[in-house]
Amino acid sequence: METKITLDEAYDLACSFEAKEQVIGIQKEKILHKTLKYYLCPDDTKHEIKITKENKGVLYADILLDNVIYEIQTRSFNALRNKLNEFLKQHQVIVVYPIAYIKQITNVSNENTILSNKKSPKKGNPLEIFVELYKIKDFLKNSNLGFKIFLLDMDEYRKITTKKHYRSSGYVRLVQIPKKIEKEINLINKYDYYELLKNYNFSNSFTSSDFSKITHLNTRKSRITLNVLTYLEIVKRVGKTGNSYIYEITK
Repeated sequence: METKITLDEAYDLACSFEAKEQVIGIQKEKILHKTLKYYLCPDDTKHEIKITKENKGVLYADILLDNVIYEIQTRSFNALRNKLNEFLKQHQVIVVYPIAYIKQITNVSNENTILSNKKSPKKGNPLEIFVELYKIKDFLKNSNLGFKIFLLDMDEYRKITTKKHYRSSGYVRLVQIPKKIEKEINLINKYDYYELLKNYNFSNSFTSSDFSKITHLNTRKSRITLNVLTYLEIVKRVGKTGNSYIYEITK
């Protein structure tokens, strides 16, 4: 897809549309979602396109352009399952997944006073998408399905809240404002997955623990990523050392 406007221009269009939504009472999308929608397709007559289901009812595609559906997903891929089940029967589908690469975090109080502003020490990792891919694993071998990752610099505003239990984050995310696209990564075919792995310094064979150290993913995410890569035949198990499987990239 050819983009004809900048990210800043897409953000301005998204803000303008959001202002109109507030006036006419339409349920708002998140500004990040709306910005990427305009960035991918500035022509909003191709947004929110009604797709008739094979049986009864309709679903709405974020973008339909040249018979390709683009679905922007900023949260769990579980929410995509119903759409994919219908859309993939009729169209090629590209799921667009934004990942915060460099994040500037501003914390605000209940009175909207700025409490702090800092740069997150964590940089986004494109392999984070595999945790989400696992949730739609049974769709991944469908030749009509592909993915586009946006690594984005963004400003994030949070409201500090009282922790109710130990797993609570202690904040509510108010808004994420995209500032810059660091990189776009397409995962359309097996070659694209191999190219993604070339960015990491893997030896000829490696364990899940090695994978975690090389990719900077935690143990859980590394195991999920290797599960998906094995399913897609991008890596394969070639043996064991102790209780750990040994993997090799298949190409």
